Amino acid sequence: MTMRIVTCVAAVPNPDKVKWDRFRQLLDVQDAEPVLNPFDRNALELSADLAKQSGSAFEAICVGAGATAALREAAVFGAQRLIAIEDDALEGADECGVAAALSSAVRSIGGADVILCGPFAAAFGSGAVPGLISAHLDASLLVDAVGVQTSGNGISATLLGEASLQQIEIATPVVIAAAPYGIKARAISPLLLVKAAKRAIESMTLAAIACPLPLPSSGAVDGPLESNRAKKSMELIEGPDAMARAITLVGALRERSAV
Repeated sequence: MTMRIVTCVAAVPNPDKVKWDRFRQLLDVQDAEPVLNPFDRNALELSADLAKQSGSAFEAICVGAGATAALREAAVFGAQRLIAIEDDALEGADECGVAAALSSAVRSIGGADVILCGPFAAAFGSGAVPGLISAHLDASLLVDAVGVQTSGNGISATLLGEASLQQIEIATPVVIAAAPYGIKARAISPLLLVKAAKRAIESMTLAAIACPLPLPSSGAVDGPLESNRAKKSMELIEGPDAMARAITLVGALRERSAV
C-alpha cells in the first residue's frame, strides 16, 4: 500500500549558539547558523517508519531562510525529495505565513495523503502550524503522535492520551503533529551530514508554488530578537576616556531600567 507522505520541517537558529544580551534584553542570533528544528526529528522518524512499512518514499519541505541547511539534516532520515521554498516575501513571516506557504507547496507537488510536522518550532513556536496546514488543505488533524503504522488497507496512529496511549484509525488526507517526547530520533553525525550534502535540493519561489500574496499574518510579535549586527554600531558607548564611557553606559542602562 503506497501513499504520498510529506514532512514539513523548519529551520531555526542553532540553540547552542543563541546568546542573551542582558544589556539590551535581546536574543542575539547573529552567530547562530540555521539548523533543523530539533523537534522536527520526531516527525521525520515517524515519516521514515511509515514510508518503510508502506513501501513508499517521503518528501521533505522547508520554507524561509535556512531551508537548505534544515533539509540537509532531513536527508539523513531518508527523505527522497527535498524542496526548499525561498522567497524575499518570507522574511519575517510568522506561523500563519509559513503554514500558507507550506500548504501551497504541498498542493504544487500534487497533494499528499499524510503530512507530518513537528509539534512546534524551537524558535518562538506555538505549535499552530499543523492546525493551520490542516485548515488550508481541508485535512483532518492529529496531534501528539508517537507512532504511525499501516493497518489493513489504511493507516493508524498511536497518540499520547491523558492516562495511556490511544490507537486510532486514520482517514486521509491527514496532518499529523509528532509528540514532543516518546519518539527515539536517530543521532545526526557529521559523516551522515557530509553524505547528505551530496543530495539535490529543489529551490522554488512562492510564485512557483502559486502561493497567494501577501502572506497571512496573525499580527503577533515573536519576542525580543536581535539578528542584525549593524544595529549594535548605533549603540556604541563613546567618550574621551574610560570614566566618561562608564558614565555614558550607566546612563543608557538607567534609561532602560536595567540598573
